[in-house]
Amino acid sequence: MEKQPCGEDECVDSGAETGGSEYSRMSSTSSELSVEGIQDPFLVSVHIITDPGESKTLQQAIDKLLAWIHPDLQLFRVSERRVPRKRRKPVKAGVCQPALAVILFLQEEYGEEPILQLHETFQRPPWHYHHTELMHGKFLPYMPCSQDFYTLAPETPLWAIRPVHYGKEMIRFTIYCRNENFVDILKLYELILKRPMCQKKADFCVFPVYSNMEIDIQFSLKKLPKGQVPVRTESAVLEFRVKDVGQLVPLLPNPCSPISEGRWQTEDHDGNRILLQILHLFKIIIVPQMED
Repeated sequence: MEKQPCGEDECVDSGAETGGSEYSRMSSTSSELSVEGIQDPFLVSVHIITDPGESKTLQQAIDKLLAWIHPDLQLFRVSERRVPRKRRKPVKAGVCQPALAVILFLQEEYGEEPILQLHETFQRPPWHYHHTELMHGKFLPYMPCSQDFYTLAPETPLWAIRPVHYGKEMIRFTIYCRNENFVDILKLYELILKRPMCQKKADFCVFPVYSNMEIDIQFSLKKLPKGQVPVRTESAVLEFRVKDVGQLVPLLPNPCSPISEGRWQTEDHDGNRILLQILHLFKIIIVPQMED
């Protein structure tokens, strides 16, 4: 597929440029990131629902990608719906902005080969090119001054990789918000995550989720320009582990109801579905740090 860089009014900065910024130098202590003193690397995860017969291929593609950062980070779970979903009429990539993106920040000090290999991985099925954003800042000779985004399947998150000039490797979940809902959505996810922001700008904010000596996991919100509406990723749902859903439900802006033992479902102000997992029903697994 021929790449079509987005115009200024069509695509917005994903926040990918902020990897390796002064904010990533902040050393977050366990007490800042913990639930009762314990860090949970799976505090935020993504559930992807695909058509029958496709889950194995998509799960393997995601696991292969994340293995470059850490093989034990199973942050994405792919399952199959019973009946194939009727697809919405496709629109041009530059016009539609999926509401959810996943950015992988890879350390440059390991050389250009891992980053280039991942770029090549995105060129092969089941990955599909979506759009390109122009970027700002310093680039290595082998890196283009742009950011390519890809998807695995319709109505699933955007994916991209980005080199980190210094600091740790990182996985960042980003939600794109309608301009008029940004402040309310920020308050909602602050309530759910119970994390202090490590970065905040007028149109972008970052929450630390998990941190060890090797990697950071972050959750961020990006405000879109006025008039631009993000497209909900109907085949992907963000899941958050919460300590007490009973205290949380009355504070949520939309109805919240149980869908299974230990899981409740609600929506944010833009209509993005959210799953809330009751924390005490899950064993927290500490991700081991990688050996040199």
